[in-house]
Amino acid sequence: MRKFYYARIKPVTCFLVSWAAAGLFFFGTAILAQAETQQLVISPDMQFSYADSLYKKADYATAEVEFKRFIHFFPGDPRTMEAEFKIGMALFYQERFYDAARQFDEIIRKEKQNPFTREAYFMQSKAFIRMDNWGYAQTILHNFLKITDDPDIQDRIYLDLARLHIQASRQPGTDELDDARRFLEQISQANAKNLKAAELAALIKEARTAPQKNPVLAGLFAIIPGGGFFYCERYKDAVAAFGLNAGLMLAAYTAFDNGNPALGAVIGFVETGFYSGSIYGAVSAAHKHNHVQRVRILNREFNLGTTIDPDHQGVFFSLNHRF
Repeated sequence: MRKFYYARIKPVTCFLVSWAAAGLFFFGTAILAQAETQQLVISPDMQFSYADSLYKKADYATAEVEFKRFIHFFPGDPRTMEAEFKIGMALFYQERFYDAARQFDEIIRKEKQNPFTREAYFMQSKAFIRMDNWGYAQTILHNFLKITDDPDIQDRIYLDLARLHIQASRQPGTDELDDARRFLEQISQANAKNLKAAELAALIKEARTAPQKNPVLAGLFAIIPGGGFFYCERYKDAVAAFGLNAGLMLAAYTAFDNGNPALGAVIGFVETGFYSGSIYGAVSAAHKHNHVQRVRILNREFNLGTTIDPDHQGVFFSLNHRF
């Protein structure tokens, strides 16, 4: 009787114990899942800090994605404008200049008076410069000049416009140094020193007064084969031109002297082409010499850039010098 009773109770007890264990297991799993879910909650500070750390590490492609995620999940955060600006900067540093210009344009269209909107004008202009669209880069700065009444911003615009004209003057056949000097003269005395306006003005003056070769004199000297190239300090070309023309002249004279006028005429015709070509080449060499001298001087231009200080959320200036 006792054994039979004990045998019937044991399976029931095991069954209850199993259900209790299963319940504890699922209950514990639920608690752990809830704890893990709570740990995955991302705050605005966490998301922005993560995106900004990627930006500082120059991982611009990933930073672009994370800043976009920040804007999507936290559209009301006061750092949204900074995130939008840094998206544009990330695109710029990735050399996606068209996309960067569009991003900066979206910031500008919001018409909010803050440092990021102001910087968007300058960066959009730089993006168009990198796309070789000089005209539109100037248009952006001129439009900004019309709507801002901040003297410091106006002076920065004058500086960038002057630099644009200086850069354009590096192109063959283009001289916009007078326009550059005119914008430099409009910079206020209060900011002229910080913006290095005097250095740029001196650079323009040096480019204007640099020793140059007279194309007319080069052409006259070229009457003597190689003389024009010698005047332009292209001595190897001078020797080559003298030797080639002298050789053809001698060959033509020898042909005529030996009673072969047909051959002499052909050689003379060829020599006429080389002779006139050497005169044209000497004139062209003078123009190229003058252009090289100007570019060599203008390449020492001081470049003033602006960026955003991520630690203080302000604007600071950086000065670069080309050698």
